Amino acid sequence: MKQTKIGRRNWFVLILLGLSGQIAWNVENSWFNTFVFDTITPDPQPIAVMVAVSAIVATLTTLIIGTLSDRLGRRRPFIFAGYVLWAISTIAFPMSGWAQSVQTAVFLVIVLDAAMTFFGSTANDAAFNAWVTDITDRSNRGTVEGVLVIIPVLAVIVGMGLSGLLIDRLGYLPFFLILGALVLIMGVAGSLLLRESPNLIARVESKQKNFFRELISVFTLRSFRENSELYLVFGAIAILNIGMQITSPFEVIYLNNYLDISKTMTGLITAMVAPVLIIFAIPIGKLSDRGSGFQVLAAGFTISAAGQLLFSMTSNFILLAVFGVLKSIGFLMMIILGSWARNLMPENSRGQFQGVRLIFMVMLPMIIGPAIGSALIEGFGIPTVLGGEAGFIPVPIIYRISACCILLSLIPVTMLRSRCKAKGIKM
Repeated sequence: MKQTKIGRRNWFVLILLGLSGQIAWNVENSWFNTFVFDTITPDPQPIAVMVAVSAIVATLTTLIIGTLSDRLGRRRPFIFAGYVLWAISTIAFPMSGWAQSVQTAVFLVIVLDAAMTFFGSTANDAAFNAWVTDITDRSNRGTVEGVLVIIPVLAVIVGMGLSGLLIDRLGYLPFFLILGALVLIMGVAGSLLLRESPNLIARVESKQKNFFRELISVFTLRSFRENSELYLVFGAIAILNIGMQITSPFEVIYLNNYLDISKTMTGLITAMVAPVLIIFAIPIGKLSDRGSGFQVLAAGFTISAAGQLLFSMTSNFILLAVFGVLKSIGFLMMIILGSWARNLMPENSRGQFQGVRLIFMVMLPMIIGPAIGSALIEGFGIPTVLGGEAGFIPVPIIYRISACCILLSLIPVTMLRSRCKAKGIKM
């Protein structure tokens, strides 16, 4: 299949908006949780609640804004306004630590994280991701998805490699200010350069349904049957991300407090993983475009599970980086699953199905995964007291349970392969 070109301008906008958005998400996923542990309470439950609320907000926002952008035939206004408010809410987050009581501070971090997530999901999850689907097709989505996976890796270099150093040297408030300003500048520049897809503008004329009826139409049995292959992809995405979310919210805390590794060195471990992921991302995308996705997924899930297990068995800095690479291979499997999902989404509801995607990619994993992680930490973790507040330090078992969960992702992938063979569907 000849690969369709998407143009230099679209590539530039895709990279600029993708990078700024992923920097913001990386800050939220890694350092919001650490901020709560370091400055408010070591109790893992508020972190699990914050992550769960954020996931619900992200999903509902993406579903509603995605549907609205489909109907209006416009992605750009949502992207521009969302990025501006996203940056501002990120800068405001550490102000929650000024509260006089722990209970008030916990409430504020949950509210501010929810606000940041609402703006971020409006800009990135709903509008930007739908726009990417608009400007791509089956011939290039694996390659584009590979680039979209490289972008978070680059964001990790900024969000982790630089962030740990900034926090150690300057503290949390200057750190959030600097990262928020970076997101603002890049987000505004990218959204001003963005041009809507002509195909989206043409499709808006077909929208005749009542908004609420259209919003819930994707949750009918008929919709599920018509898109059964898509939901198998979503199932694999959900199980994979649940496995990763068992450890992800607690990883920096684990490295800092269980292994006694500084934030600067923690950032370096994460940053050392990045070059390897960048090297493999595009080749995996191209293999997906050529029809080899099933074989790559089987190998990738196995390697990722092994990496989680090995990561839990060492405290050596170099080995942590090596095993960090292995466990992060699971992250690269989203290239294949993401491109398949874009291929299988109904053309007239791409924005709306971004919201459905987030149910499986964000909401369920970020509710179930951290809850499992928190329960494991409370059951097996090391008791600690920080600032007069009792809590627990994460221990290696969270990585071992994560490995088991990641391997379960093979079940829906195997089912999808059988169904595609029977129906003659090329993935």
